[in-house]
Amino acid sequence: MAELQKNRVLSVQDVNRRLPLVRCIVRDAMELHQDMSQRRERLRDLRERYPVRNQEDAESVYEQEVLQMEAELTADNQRMDEFEAELRQIGGRLSDPAQGFVDFRGHLGGSDVWFCWRPGDTELGFWHSGECSEARRRPLLTETSAAGSSEFGQSC
Repeated sequence: MAELQKNRVLSVQDVNRRLPLVRCIVRDAMELHQDMSQRRERLRDLRERYPVRNQEDAESVYEQEVLQMEAELTADNQRMDEFEAELRQIGGRLSDPAQGFVDFRGHLGGSDVWFCWRPGDTELGFWHSGECSEARRRPLLTETSAAGSSEFGQSC
């Protein structure tokens, strides 16, 4: 697949055609993100409870678990980067791995915007400008006039 150009702009229809693949990637990315968050918390807890102060501590079962977890987290960070790269290849960016928000560059009414999709959306139905958040998502109305221009809704 061709490398994504930074200024790639997609239509609503382009994004909707990509959603089956986006859903799969995002599901995997969200599961990995949740698992990594839990393991990071466990790692912090182990580091606080069992700090390495001497050679004996460095050889403890807890330290071995910490080292293994750190190695796994490093590998999983790479996996997360791969999920993000897959989304970039199809024109998206993972803006919130915890909630699964994916943004796609687009145009509405002559303005540059981000089309915004999240798990649970059956099709593209929202847009925003600036950074993505639940509060900034605005409904996308796909009512098309006879002239073919799209209109978009007001802020939620």
